Amino acid sequence: MKLADRMETRPTRAAPATDAEPVPADLPSLGDVMARIAAEVSVPLTTALDRVLTLARSGHIDRAGLQSLRDEIDGARRVGLRGQQIARIASGEVKPAIERIDLARLLSEVLTDRATRAASRAVGSRQSLAAAEVMGDASLMHALLQAAADWSAGLARAAVEWQLDLKPWPVRARVQCRFPHGAADRSAAQADPPDTLDWLLLQYIAHIAGVIVQRDDGASHTTLVLEFVSTVNNTLEGASAIELDADSTAAPLAPGSQVLVLAARPDARAQVRAALPGHDLIIDHVPTVAAACQYCEDGVPQVLLFEASFGGAPLRALCDQLQAVSPGVALIEIVPSWQGCEMGDSTGDRLTRVGAEGMRQMLPSVVLLELARQR
Repeated sequence: MKLADRMETRPTRAAPATDAEPVPADLPSLGDVMARIAAEVSVPLTTALDRVLTLARSGHIDRAGLQSLRDEIDGARRVGLRGQQIARIASGEVKPAIERIDLARLLSEVLTDRATRAASRAVGSRQSLAAAEVMGDASLMHALLQAAADWSAGLARAAVEWQLDLKPWPVRARVQCRFPHGAADRSAAQADPPDTLDWLLLQYIAHIAGVIVQRDDGASHTTLVLEFVSTVNNTLEGASAIELDADSTAAPLAPGSQVLVLAARPDARAQVRAALPGHDLIIDHVPTVAAACQYCEDGVPQVLLFEASFGGAPLRALCDQLQAVSPGVALIEIVPSWQGCEMGDSTGDRLTRVGAEGMRQMLPSVVLLELARQR
């Protein structure tokens, strides 16, 4: 279903920022978007028209008036561009391509760019950014953070406070933006000032990017929290929200990628193939470590899955050799009589373990997250 099919439903307000598990807010309706565009484009164009009429009567304009005219026209143009972005997202044309993203670096770049564009008009910002990586579409994530930066800068009456940290459980990256909105200085005709077009754009981008949005409008300050469900970490949390199906562009395995299954059980290859539907992969099966070594002499597979019963010095030597030749290879151990998952640690135990009883449900997400961590 396209987002446009949902746009006629009257939305609820964004959920307040609390310690409870957040729930995504409904999307704004088409009526909300159109009304907001009309409101934000009419003011600068009306002011610009009055300025042009004054210029026509007087025949001259000073430098300050010319700059104001330019700003008013730029403001109206910006509203049009925001409307086009929302329309493109709502139409379903955006097809996210999943990759590993350094969220701290991306946010820092967005805030630096925002400060450069705002120049002397900027209210400034204070930043406390911890290291965090997420999986998502880089363009969408950049657009989301840009919309948040533009939205907060347009409403803030003093420096905007930005914080990036990790929610302990479930492990998720969180971007928090807090600023004084000065609502007490606004008239009743300007009620609910934070619901600008930038805010509506932010909601649409977050929806398609799979990011949970929370907003708390206090008496003097507004707090925005963006929670990234697909956070890269040593658990399955970062991949659980990403589906690998026949139509998914999130799959890290290109058609023709090699998956080597080292297993004594004859049905292991069929189980792996059943767990990775919709992918044109080369899934080969070998019964011994020696056969796996011979196979790898002709080329390193993207994924090596092996049964736990093969653990020992020969297999460790093979894994070390594969890591030396191709550090991006995913090493996944299949543990019998188990349904869980344990992600490997790049600084310690490199192996990721998946229970054979839950392999069909978990293997796609495990492969996706493991390969993303190796990039």
